[in-house]
Amino acid sequence: MIPTTDPGKILRESQPLVAYLEKETGAKVELTVPTNYAAVVEAIANDQVDIAYLGGFTYVQASRRAGVVPLVQRERDRNFHSVFITQPGSGIDSLTDLKGHTFAFGDVNSTSGHLMPEYFMRQSNVDPDVIAKAFYSGGHDATALSVANKKVDAGALDETVFEKMTKEGKLDPGKVKIFYTTPPFFDYVWAARKGIDPQLTERFSNAFLKLSAGDATHKQLLDLLGATKYERADNSDYDKLRQAARDAGLMK
Repeated sequence: MIPTTDPGKILRESQPLVAYLEKETGAKVELTVPTNYAAVVEAIANDQVDIAYLGGFTYVQASRRAGVVPLVQRERDRNFHSVFITQPGSGIDSLTDLKGHTFAFGDVNSTSGHLMPEYFMRQSNVDPDVIAKAFYSGGHDATALSVANKKVDAGALDETVFEKMTKEGKLDPGKVKIFYTTPPFFDYVWAARKGIDPQLTERFSNAFLKLSAGDATHKQLLDLLGATKYERADNSDYDKLRQAARDAGLMK
């Protein structure tokens, strides 16, 4: 899994998911969460892992390099957004107001923490110096806290991480405000390495597709995953991200 937030925290919180997947697939599941996004792409491209949870950008990277196959994604991943945040009273109320201010992205290979925020910043003619001098926090939670603690003036992150941190009291809503929400784009997806047993990937996909909010155990897993339901994913849905990556010079 890509480290959208603290890797150790993800590993601890995901143990119920590991147990569920083992039960549904009949396979031994070993979950690893590296310290950066690039390591996940390397792992699946080099057949070190069979299935990976990827962001949209890491998926298109792995697809290009190793022909990984998209399996399933949350319904909301088909209509995802990044949020731009700052401190109340910063004087930043729009993207153009970022000129002269410090800014934070997440991981350089993050879709909602870097690629798409930068894409929409360029579309809005944000001062190039803001992008060129941006700080990379390494994760969505780190970006949020960097803004809240005034280490930077503004930053962009995954909308679901912002919502979860605020709900859990890990981010003081009095210290940050959303000043821009991006148009929708495709993001997170579970994907399998090329050549894996198709029967295994089908069992894996079905384990997610059968999750229902009407089942108490399933509801706990869906809440953990920030999902209401899962749908099958399609490679062509990521063409816009591929173009955005090329436009940003992040992929040829």
